[in-house]
Amino acid sequence: MATRTMTTSGTAQPAPIPGGPSTPRTYKTHLTPFLHRAFLSAALLSLAPCYTFATLMSPSPSFLWSLSPIGMTGPRAFLLFVPVLAVFIIRVMNLHVGTRTTTSMAETCYIQIRSSVLRTAATVGWYVFSAWMFGEVYIWSRSQEADLGWVDMGRQGYERPRVNENPILLRSVFVILAIGQAVLHLARDYDRIAIEETEFQQNQSQGQEMQEASRLPQPIKLLTQQLRPIAGKVARLVLPGLVFSVPIYFLFLRRPAWHYLAYPIARVLIRQLPPNNGPTAIIHPLTLLWQTLTASTMLVALWELSNVIFTIYVSRTPLKKGQPLTSEVKDASGVVLSRSRDPNGSLIRGLKAKKDVPRAFAFWELHLICTDPRFEVRRKSVFADVDRKPVSTWEEVSSACIAEIAAISMRIRTAQEPTAPGSQRQQPGQVVAQQQQGATGTGLPRIAKQGVVNDCAVVAPSRGGGARGGAGQALQTVGNLVKSIGQSPTSSSSSGTQRTSVAQYSRQAIGYGMNKAGSNASSSSWQQATESRVVDFLRTPFGEPFRETFARRVEAAVLGVPFSKGVDIVHASRSLTGLAVVSLKEDNFGQASKTVPSIVRIYTATVMNIRNFIAGLPPHWTDVGFTEAKRDAMGGSGDVDGELDEVRQVLEVLRSGLEEVVLAFGEYAGALGLSKAEMRQAREMIGVGRERGREMEMEKVG
Repeated sequence: MATRTMTTSGTAQPAPIPGGPSTPRTYKTHLTPFLHRAFLSAALLSLAPCYTFATLMSPSPSFLWSLSPIGMTGPRAFLLFVPVLAVFIIRVMNLHVGTRTTTSMAETCYIQIRSSVLRTAATVGWYVFSAWMFGEVYIWSRSQEADLGWVDMGRQGYERPRVNENPILLRSVFVILAIGQAVLHLARDYDRIAIEETEFQQNQSQGQEMQEASRLPQPIKLLTQQLRPIAGKVARLVLPGLVFSVPIYFLFLRRPAWHYLAYPIARVLIRQLPPNNGPTAIIHPLTLLWQTLTASTMLVALWELSNVIFTIYVSRTPLKKGQPLTSEVKDASGVVLSRSRDPNGSLIRGLKAKKDVPRAFAFWELHLICTDPRFEVRRKSVFADVDRKPVSTWEEVSSACIAEIAAISMRIRTAQEPTAPGSQRQQPGQVVAQQQQGATGTGLPRIAKQGVVNDCAVVAPSRGGGARGGAGQALQTVGNLVKSIGQSPTSSSSSGTQRTSVAQYSRQAIGYGMNKAGSNASSSSWQQATESRVVDFLRTPFGEPFRETFARRVEAAVLGVPFSKGVDIVHASRSLTGLAVVSLKEDNFGQASKTVPSIVRIYTATVMNIRNFIAGLPPHWTDVGFTEAKRDAMGGSGDVDGELDEVRQVLEVLRSGLEEVVLAFGEYAGALGLSKAEMRQAREMIGVGRERGREMEMEKVG
């Protein structure tokens, strides 16, 4: 009986046959522990701001006692970690790689609402829960003099207890801030894993000056660098939030919160309350304003710090003890800490993963293996593993990289395909008429067999403007009317009575046609006025979300939608180029030489397709700010407000990769099967990139 084993995901798989090939582990089984460690590390570091804010909330007059975790500061810090945990849940739920590449802001909102409405609602819900939990901890931490209890007992002995409105206003402000933070979270795309930023920071940290100047751990150093941007984000949300939340509270939330929340809770606590006559006045408004300002600042700062800390740890390099995730890890004494039966097989399964996060980390790990000198042994195993079925490791890896690059041309081809016009589609009436015509046999079709011209064909669209266009339209309308009369079934009879009916029909039809011509002219002018107003609206800031700009359309076609695959393309190109170049020394079986022609062709075609697409893409009618100068700058070396930066990076990586491969295998081009025309075309693509690179350097110097 065949036995079955359980994987870490809980699914049953057949047990490996003794002596037979073993199934490699999925890449997710290597990536999941890595993400778990990142989650725990981020949680531990986030306890620092929680403890700081717990100290600031302490009502104790002694500063040393406020710092001591023995008192209430320690439990308060752990309670403040609950709002942080809510933010972490949001990040794990919406985790993705790559920037958004929709054609307009309105399309981004539509996709966000339509495709992931549950996630969007969950994001808002978790932020509201986080704000509510923070508010309860803050109010519980305040002393009695803070006037944040549900019931105000009165200052004098003769004053009766009454419901306190201050905690209602404070909690309402927190909820409104939570909704605003959720909107900013989705708009700023906090859920993205910024792999390219991590690589840039790593390249900077490799310098000796950076290593000597900083002795802090890498995550703490990155967090300290983000403190100033975090302070700016907090100020930009807290101040406008307080300005808008107070009117929102008094206009919409005050009475419902009073009748359904505040008064019932206070009535349970104190039975001797006066009748519910509506909200009372705010107690000590200046004190409440200061409490709202400080508490809101701490809440938003806690949210921003949580997001930054999570991003720092999750976007770390996919290494484990200094080795790639899929490699076998040993300690200094040689003891195996993490065993991997088939490292290359697990990596290949990650390169073919359907979800973007495992595939992105797999391409990132492949890039490290192919470019980092520390992993030379692992890189050589790509060429040495030739017994894999059905194809070797080199063929699996190279085909995955080539497929990622070739997908660019496929997306460009799809974007260039014209949509079939509606006039080319046959209507049911046309199909019936064709069947009737075919049933009559041979001979010329009669005029009476053709369909009667309808209203849409009677009034032809105007091609000219002014009086000349109107006169031509009127003549064409009359001609269509005559044609419709001749096609009428009543015209086929020769009796006098039927001729009279034809004359009556003619007079009625001519009058109807002239009226239609006048109404069509007025509708045309109305349409022009409407289009002019739409264009004027698109030029305003309110119309910006509806503009399909040239840069957005290029990014969507080149990098893919709804999220960019630019990082995967860069890693695939650099990995493929690095493996192809080192194959001259490390490929003992000569596998790579068969793939080099395909690499040169796919690089050349992709670079050419991107350049031609940028040069020939017509602007969308909503792109009111487009100029040909912007096209030249985007397609060349210029910079237009940072637009198409990622596309230019992909283009430069492909061009430089093509140059490296041509320089390495140029003398063997004929033996490899590359024609002179193909090599000439490849060198032309390399030369165009060099010229534009020099122009960019000259512009920087200038």
